[in-house]
Amino acid sequence: MTTPRRRFCCDDDLARLGYDGLNAEADLQRWYDGRLYQPTRELTEIIRRQGVEGARVLDIGAGVGAVHVGLLEAGAASAVDVDASREFLATARAEAERRGLRGRVEYRYGDAVELADELPAADIVTLDSVICCYPYLEPLLAAATRSSPRLVGITYPRDVWWMRVFMRLYNLAQAVRRSPARYFVHRHAQLERWMADAGYRSVHEGGPRVWRVLLYRRARSRGSVEVEPAELVRVRDEVDLDDAPVDHGERRDE
Repeated sequence: MTTPRRRFCCDDDLARLGYDGLNAEADLQRWYDGRLYQPTRELTEIIRRQGVEGARVLDIGAGVGAVHVGLLEAGAASAVDVDASREFLATARAEAERRGLRGRVEYRYGDAVELADELPAADIVTLDSVICCYPYLEPLLAAATRSSPRLVGITYPRDVWWMRVFMRLYNLAQAVRRSPARYFVHRHAQLERWMADAGYRSVHEGGPRVWRVLLYRRARSRGSVEVEPAELVRVRDEVDLDDAPVDHGERRDE
């Protein structure tokens, strides 16, 4: 299997990241029907519990916009939606306007890694089912934490052996179909190490059996000694959500 390209900067390249935008209307209908995927619901709720009043949100790979819309409706001041799919951006914009949020969301088409230097500072950054669509973990995390946000929320598949088998079979099937869709299962230990080195500590770890939901908070420091906020002790089982099965098809919002 060919090595994924390193840069995603034009329409043909971005199609490899935003392929699931073709499902935008179906994803929006799930939202209308109250069937948002559990990780998306859990991520939004745990961020709300940390306090979002007046916050600036950067939603990377926002899909139909469920996460940043939920945070705006909970009191966040503004949001930036970055997506590699024009279909998702158009759908998210229309839904935000329908909900009376015109002017509070800025939309950027492209790869967040390529756009990182142009993006405004954020207090909260979310990557809901995004890193599983991106081949290179560390540049994406660097783009997400570039402005030292207070909170970083991430959902992604657990790196267990059977998910890695699924990834290989899925990618092989997409290659045979000549589809740009690819699936990546990044190592949890690698993500944890990178976030710790960047000065973040876990506030929450949850999610269903096959999907992980994480929230990181920027650690405060006093001189050279790191001081962790009291809320960092709340790690697991913070949100009481049903353990509904998760669909792992060609979508980022699973």
